[in-house]
Amino acid sequence: MAAGPASTLLWTQPAVADAPSAEQIHLAYGEEPSREMTVSWATAASVRRPRLRLGRPGGDLGRTVRAETTTYVDGLNKVETYTHRVRLRGLRPDTQYVYEVLHDGAAPRRSTFRTAPEPGRVPFRFTSFGDLGAGDPKWKKSAVNGAVAVRQVERFNPLFHLLNGDLAYANNNEETQPQCWDAFMNNMSVSAANRPWMPAPGNHEVEAGGGDLGYASYATRFDLPDNHTRDYCGNWYSFQVGSVLFAVLDGNDLAVEDDASIDPATGQSVYISGYSEGAQLRWLERTLARARAGRDVDWIVVSLHQFAMSSSAASHGGDMGLREQLLPVLDRHAVDLVLCGHDHDYERTHPVRGTDPGSLLRPAVVDDRLDDIDTSKGTVHLILGGGGTASHDDTYLTDPDGDGVPDAFVRTQRLTYKADPDAKEKATWSAVRDPDQTYPYGVAVFDVDPGSLIGGRTTITVSYYHTPTATATDPDPAPVLFDRFRIHRRRRDA
Repeated sequence: MAAGPASTLLWTQPAVADAPSAEQIHLAYGEEPSREMTVSWATAASVRRPRLRLGRPGGDLGRTVRAETTTYVDGLNKVETYTHRVRLRGLRPDTQYVYEVLHDGAAPRRSTFRTAPEPGRVPFRFTSFGDLGAGDPKWKKSAVNGAVAVRQVERFNPLFHLLNGDLAYANNNEETQPQCWDAFMNNMSVSAANRPWMPAPGNHEVEAGGGDLGYASYATRFDLPDNHTRDYCGNWYSFQVGSVLFAVLDGNDLAVEDDASIDPATGQSVYISGYSEGAQLRWLERTLARARAGRDVDWIVVSLHQFAMSSSAASHGGDMGLREQLLPVLDRHAVDLVLCGHDHDYERTHPVRGTDPGSLLRPAVVDDRLDDIDTSKGTVHLILGGGGTASHDDTYLTDPDGDGVPDAFVRTQRLTYKADPDAKEKATWSAVRDPDQTYPYGVAVFDVDPGSLIGGRTTITVSYYHTPTATATDPDPAPVLFDRFRIHRRRRDA
């Protein structure tokens, strides 16, 4: 499916009074992406009458909606963050809108968005990567390619973007956590003001001084679809576009790995594995069962930060927490794609289902074809961790015994940072890896083709592009295709 023309980027009118400008503007779907959109933004201080004006291209912005303001105080720096949001409902499906965010004493900021099509079998495009960073090397763990990656999303003009955890890396910038978040959000808004960016929390979203789970900053800045839990709203969620159900998970709750912030007051890590006491998995089981019991969902795509498989030499390790708790649920409901980050590289697996006997729950390969894969028989997992962070993991474990299968780490218990070097397995599940260190960054593009026949074949074409590093002579380099494959299954409307 060819991409359409790029959306209009943000523009700013001259200021009309001495008031802080609206910034960090970003979109997120509501529970019904065809009819709901949440617009969020931030200001450097309290403002009077924050609001949004909405209209259609070529017409007046005749609808005004008052914004809700949420604040939080960073526990380490005592800096207060002001976030404003408007939840738009009653929108028309597959419709372009123009909006402005404003408050008294400052000029409005304008952009556009398009609502999702109504649930049904329609073609659309989405993109994905994780591990983005603030887009400026002045921040720890960030590189200029974090800004290039955001512009690459705009180049591909998707309906929305999945951001698979590790957003700002503010917890690596403890003395300036709020300011690092501000830089990240302003970089992201180059794209996210025009289309929804749907994030998953990563280990770097767990911040010392960020409340019980460390999520105060993340939860204040992002307003996400309701998962109808009392205590964990927005930590995990789902939404449907066309005939695709997207389930976005909190891997910090499921993984055994200990790789979050160190609380300077105690010297201990902020470790939250298992915090939901099974609530997330019970929600996921119900959500996927309901989708597979009906006829309007063909595809299920899961996004989270941590992974069950990686053969990177610097790997965090295939996590036993995910293998024990998550993979059986994905198998029972025939999930098609799992999109992760965490390792800063690209790797895709063969379709897998079940586990190999006598192994550390190693996922079993059901087919070794590299293209035209039937995901009704097995799930394909992708590591898309090359968004724009400064560190690279694109070196892989080798094949020491010469059997043609590389090794991989497995994390079997709570450990600090990297996987136990003694817990290894043969990476029989590994299909494609990207060791090209000339291009350590990348973006994945997914084109959904619903097919035309009831009960017929539907496909998703997955294209992974290298994202070259920007230079003074080429500030917006063209993406370079590295891997392309197609997955298929039968439509469920027969």
